[in-house]
Amino acid sequence: MLIEETYFGWAPYAHALGCANPTWDEVQVRRDEGLRPGATDDQAHTCTNDICSHTNTFGRVQLRLLCRNCDTVHTITGEGLTEARSTTQHTGWGQAPRQVGDVWLWPDGTTLPGSQPHQYLVTLQPQTITRATLYGIITGHFGSEGEPLWIAGAVPDEAGAHQVSLTRWRHTSRGLAALEDAAAWITGVAFGAQRPLEVAV
Repeated sequence: MLIEETYFGWAPYAHALGCANPTWDEVQVRRDEGLRPGATDDQAHTCTNDICSHTNTFGRVQLRLLCRNCDTVHTITGEGLTEARSTTQHTGWGQAPRQVGDVWLWPDGTTLPGSQPHQYLVTLQPQTITRATLYGIITGHFGSEGEPLWIAGAVPDEAGAHQVSLTRWRHTSRGLAALEDAAAWITGVAFGAQRPLEVAV
């Protein structure tokens, strides 16, 4: 999953209007088998989907959320869902941002235990990251000699000249030797401490 998809495009489930404590008290899951409507034991299911099992039953997963404060219940049901258990280190999402200089870095997930993220979204404050508070991106890559480098992008702009990950940016840096250098470069763009260097990526 790309880092923008990790942080954006997800919406919270709503509580009742005026809920004083909008926290899900219980999250429960149920797994069972459902019977296809109109199916009988002697009638096999058929369809044109090559990956369908064509059986009369199907695996079903239901997720139930409860807020005891406003008595709101959400039940989410799906057929053949993929379920994955993970950690905040692996997904990136759910971790607190890391302050580096005057900016906050929101990490992507890591693929190996103990490894470091290779991409960060950047905000100018530590509050929850949104499209409105997104200011920059830092992404790692390897240079021509195999050395680790970081590219920074600043000021998201649909008409920006540079694309890093899924987003277009008004400014991008050259390859920088350290994560801290990339954070300082974004700080310079944000607070006018330096003139941004624009290069094609």
